[in-house]
Amino acid sequence: MILKRLIPVIAIAFAYAPAHAEDYAALLDEAIENVEWEFQKEWAFTETSLSEGELFVGRFDPRPEDDEQWTLISVDGKEPTSRQRRKYLHDKDEHRGDSNDDDNRITAIVNRDSLELVEETDEHWLFTFAPAEDEEAFLNSVDAMIRIVKDGRYVDSLEMRNFQDIKPGYGTKITTFQMRFSFGPAVAGGTIVPQSIDVNVTGRALLFIGFDETEVTKYSDFEHVVDSTGANL
Repeated sequence: MILKRLIPVIAIAFAYAPAHAEDYAALLDEAIENVEWEFQKEWAFTETSLSEGELFVGRFDPRPEDDEQWTLISVDGKEPTSRQRRKYLHDKDEHRGDSNDDDNRITAIVNRDSLELVEETDEHWLFTFAPAEDEEAFLNSVDAMIRIVKDGRYVDSLEMRNFQDIKPGYGTKITTFQMRFSFGPAVAGGTIVPQSIDVNVTGRALLFIGFDETEVTKYSDFEHVVDSTGANL
């Protein structure tokens, strides 16, 4: 009798939770699909980026012509020089359209068949995964996790970090490898967009050449300025 009463409860639980690796992969596909990767088409936003030791703050607006969409606001908290503005706009023009491939980048990072559920709460699923990488030294040295929010079923964060030195070849050692993507609503209850990208890699090459690379990009102050038909709001 107890089992008979539990059957409907069990059925409901399985209806709302992924149960197999195939379901995990389908859930990941759905979660990636629910992120608006081409948010630049409809949204104005502020981009704060740390690159090569300099902090840039810029504003993007999709409504003007292509060469007028980006405005450099400050560099290290100061008014930018004419040279800095020209270089900033040149770099933005060179990378125009790169964000359209971000969904492919996430797909390329995650080995869908390796997803393993390690935590489930009322708010999210948390999975570990093996990076889609052929280099054994990398695979054996990195922890990777992806979190999917249940309400809206979208990727909330993806993170990879090494737990030991990575030695991909003779004379090369990566002592720090950290990469994190985060996602969330552009505005309360709104479209899901990328919100930050953090990358830090340190180590040595050829035994004596040190490297320390940090790239941080954050998106904020979103404003919906173009509708789905391309008309300005």
